[in-house]
Amino acid sequence: MALELMQLAAGPARAVQVFKSGNLTQQIARWLPPVKLVAFRRISPCCRQVVSDLLASDEALRNEVQAALQEVLHQKDNRVWVGIRVRNHSADAGSFAVDRRHITLANPSSSTASSTSFVFNRVFDHRANQMDVWSSIQAPLMRCVLRREHACLFAYGQTGSGKTYTMFGDPASPSESGLAFRVTDSLKQLLQSATCVEDRPSLEFSFLEVYNERVHDLLANSKVCVLAGEREELAPGSTYHAAKLGDEHVIVRGLTRRTCGVHDITEKISEWLLEGAAARIVGRTAFNPRSSRSHAVATIHVCWQPDPGTSAKGRETRLHIVDLAGSERSGQYAIDGEQLREGAHINLSLSTLGRVVGALARGQGEHVPYRDSSLTWLLSDAITGCHARAFMIATVQPEHAAETLSTLRYAQAYSSLQSDLSTKIPRLRAQVRSLLCQADMAQREVDTLCSLINDNARIGKMNQWSRETLKSRVVQIRRHGEELFRLHPYLKWTDVHDTKAKLAQIGLVEEVCAVPPVREAGSANDGRRIHFRESSANVCACVRVVFTGKHGHQSTRLWFPEDVLEDVSPPAQLQELLRESEKADAALQQKVAQLKTAQKAFASQMQQWTS
Repeated sequence: MALELMQLAAGPARAVQVFKSGNLTQQIARWLPPVKLVAFRRISPCCRQVVSDLLASDEALRNEVQAALQEVLHQKDNRVWVGIRVRNHSADAGSFAVDRRHITLANPSSSTASSTSFVFNRVFDHRANQMDVWSSIQAPLMRCVLRREHACLFAYGQTGSGKTYTMFGDPASPSESGLAFRVTDSLKQLLQSATCVEDRPSLEFSFLEVYNERVHDLLANSKVCVLAGEREELAPGSTYHAAKLGDEHVIVRGLTRRTCGVHDITEKISEWLLEGAAARIVGRTAFNPRSSRSHAVATIHVCWQPDPGTSAKGRETRLHIVDLAGSERSGQYAIDGEQLREGAHINLSLSTLGRVVGALARGQGEHVPYRDSSLTWLLSDAITGCHARAFMIATVQPEHAAETLSTLRYAQAYSSLQSDLSTKIPRLRAQVRSLLCQADMAQREVDTLCSLINDNARIGKMNQWSRETLKSRVVQIRRHGEELFRLHPYLKWTDVHDTKAKLAQIGLVEEVCAVPPVREAGSANDGRRIHFRESSANVCACVRVVFTGKHGHQSTRLWFPEDVLEDVSPPAQLQELLRESEKADAALQQKVAQLKTAQKAFASQMQQWTS
C-alpha cells in the first residue's frame, strides 16, 4: 500500500527520497496531493494521527484540504439513484440480458418475440456481491451525510428476490454483510476523519416496522406507536406563513431511540439491527418460505452540534434504511385470508409510494398523497424533502417474468426523478396551462367589452370593435377634408366620401402606398382617378380605408390622402383590457420558450445518460 501511494503521489524518483526518511508514513503524507490525504488518513490510526499532526502544523495545507473537501461535497448528485440487482437464476429463465446499466427481457404478456429494455444507474447481475453493490452508492450516500441532507436507502422487489439479503445479509460473514451494516462502518470512518473530537455529532438509532398500516417498535417488544406531524413553533408576534411541503417533520410518538457515540457506532447499531430484525413479522408465501410481511425502517439520527455562539438546537440528519415487504400480487399468490389482508396493506403502501413519486415527477401543483399511507408519511422528509436523496435497490428474480417486469417498470418510474429537469418540466407545463387560462380569460374580457360598446354605439360611430380591429389603425375623415382632394394628382372627392364625412363614420386602414393602383374603367368609383395628373409638388401618401357594411350591406373601400384622415383611439377601458391581454400573451410566450428550452436540455441529458 505504501509503495502504491508513493508512486501515485510522486513517481519513482521521489519514492527513492521517501525511503531515505526515518518516518515513512509522515513522508508519504507530505508527498500526497491534498485531496488524497482524506483517503490516506482512513488507512489506519497511525495514518490518521500523522495527517492530523501535519494539518495542525501547516495552515496552508489545511486550507487546501478543506478546499478539496468542499469541491468533493459540491459534486452534483442526482435526486435519486436506482440500481437493479438480479438474483441467481436458472439458465432457462427466458430472455434476460444484463449490461452495466441496461437490462433487457422478453415481454411475458406478449405472444410475439418483442422485448423491453430499461436503463438504470447500475444493473448488478447474479455474480455481483455485497461489496459491488455498496461501492456503487457509498460515495454519494456519504456526501449526503456531510451535506447534512436526509437520505433514504431502500430495497424494493417481489418476495424471495433478495431484498432482505441485500439490506442485512449475513452479519457473521464480513464479505456477506448487508448494506445496513456497511453504512455504519463507513459512517464511523467518515465522522472520525471529517470532524474534530469536540465537534463530532451524537448518534441515535430507532428501528420500527409498518405492519398492516400500524407502526411497531422493534426495539421495545413490537409495541404500537403513533405517527404525528411536528412543525416549528412560531415566536409570539412573528409573521404567519402557510405551511409548505417539507416544513413538517413526522415523528413517531413513543418510539425507542437508543444513543451511541461515533467510536462505538458499528458495534452498537449492528447489535440493535440484529435485535430488531429478529422481531420482524415473517410468513410463508408462494415464493419464499420465510418472507418479510412488513416494511422495516431503521433510522440513524445524526445530531450535529449547534453552531458556536448560537443557542439554537443542532440540526438532525436522518438516514433511513428501509426493507420493503414483497410486491407480488396478493390476490394471485396469497395462501390464506390473513396473508391476503397483509398483501392488501403491503400493496396500499407500495401503490401510495408510486403515487407520491408520480405527483412529484409531474410537478403540477397537485396534492402529494404521502399521508395516504403510514410508510410514505413516515418517510416524507426523505422522499419529498427539498434537501434529500433516495437510493433504491430493486431486486428481481428472472424466473418469475411477470413480477420482474412489474418491478422494473416501478423502478423506471422512480428513476424519472433522476434529473431536476424531470420535475422542472412538469412545473413549467403547469405554469403554461395557468398562463394560457389567464390569457384566454383576458381575451374573453376584451370580447365582452367590445360587444357591449358595439351594441350601444351611436349611429355613425365605430361599432365593429374587436381584437382584430383594436390591433388595426382606426381613422375618420377630418372636417373640411374635401379641400385637400382638389389639387391631388391621384385622388378625387366623391359623393360616397361626402356621405362618410357627414355621418362621421369610422373605418380601418387596409393599405398605405405612395401611388395607388390605377382604377380601371367601369369599376366602382372609390376615389382614384382614371387618369393620374402630373405634379411636381410633394404628394402625401395614399391610404385605402374600409368602412364596414351594416344591416347586410357590403363594406365600402375608399382612397384618401393621408392628411385627410385622423386616428381614432379606442375607449380607455378597452385599451386597458387590451394591454392586460397583450401582457398575458407575452408572459405565456416567454413561459412556452422556457418550457421548450428545458425539454431540449432534458432530452440531451437523457440521451447522454442512456448512451
